[in-house]
Amino acid sequence: MNTWLVPLIALLPLASLSPPLAATEAQKPPVATRKVVLDKTDTGYRWKLVEAAVPTLGERQVLVRVRAISLNRGDIEMLEPSGGRDLSGQVVASDAAGDVIAVGGRVVGFKPGMRVTSLYFRNWTAGPPNDEAMRDAHGASVDGVLAEYLVIDDTAVVPAPMGLSYEEAAALPTAGLTAWSAVTANGAPGPDDFVLVQGTGGVSTFALQFAAAAGAKVIVTSSSDEKLERARVLGAHAGINYRTTPEWPKRVLELTHGRGADVIVDVGGKNTLPLSAQSLAYNGTLSIVGGLSGYDGEIPAVNLLMKSARAQGIYVGSRADYMRMSGFINKHELRPVIHRVFPLEQFDEALKLMESGNFVGKIVLKL
Repeated sequence: MNTWLVPLIALLPLASLSPPLAATEAQKPPVATRKVVLDKTDTGYRWKLVEAAVPTLGERQVLVRVRAISLNRGDIEMLEPSGGRDLSGQVVASDAAGDVIAVGGRVVGFKPGMRVTSLYFRNWTAGPPNDEAMRDAHGASVDGVLAEYLVIDDTAVVPAPMGLSYEEAAALPTAGLTAWSAVTANGAPGPDDFVLVQGTGGVSTFALQFAAAAGAKVIVTSSSDEKLERARVLGAHAGINYRTTPEWPKRVLELTHGRGADVIVDVGGKNTLPLSAQSLAYNGTLSIVGGLSGYDGEIPAVNLLMKSARAQGIYVGSRADYMRMSGFINKHELRPVIHRVFPLEQFDEALKLMESGNFVGKIVLKL
């Protein structure tokens, strides 16, 4: 595959930037903060807004004034009965953007006033994943980031790309990085490649933007003609309505002149994996990202064997991966697609919208 050479086909309108960090705020670290935690119910968990003391800042930690939080599918899954440990009191969410207002004595590379985002994994800095790196996932296995003032390890925070609003930057840590890893799993696509993206949610929309910015021809599947038209505006080469075209692999082959897709970003899981495998090009890559229809399922081996293709699981990415993605975003002046921004107090409404699937891009809470 070719290197990233071609600029984005069309840029989204420039979002207004949030106001800069006030000097007085940087000088007076707070003693209390509002945060959102899991609260146990008869049917699982709900989000609950509480007030608590700001934790003491450790030597390898930074204090962040959080300005925006983006939601992910995993936030909905965390509301289901856990079946194991009691999650009551665990801070929710994994994706935050804000300003550094204080740093620990051994922190290098961060200073007050810097605009940053959190990372999904607390300590996956570079290289391939391992047990230790995968152990601590914000908002899942450890406390998340939905707090007005957040104390976080310096390995779990990263400078935000230049020029993005807080709301846009908050969209990157999970959905953006997952899409980046999925699209570039075995080398970056180029103008000669076809990329198939399922749906128009957060990961899928980012995958469309990254692939289109690289010059690849992007095909998007959706159950909504309205969403497919939105995808075309964002740079999609073609769209397939899988409700009116249930045997959509045949349409993929038609659109690719019999070749198939060089990269497929599969978010459907159980119900879509066999269809995705049928749609692969020779030496293609099937990036398995999610499981909207379930995380099990079968991938027909013959489709991989006969086409020397590969299937690869994608689980977000490392801090180093984020930095590579950030550089690409800066170079191509990409802007994350934000469907709607809610005030913090309306998180229940935001969660309902997330669960409905009736959106394109990301849903964000503004603090």
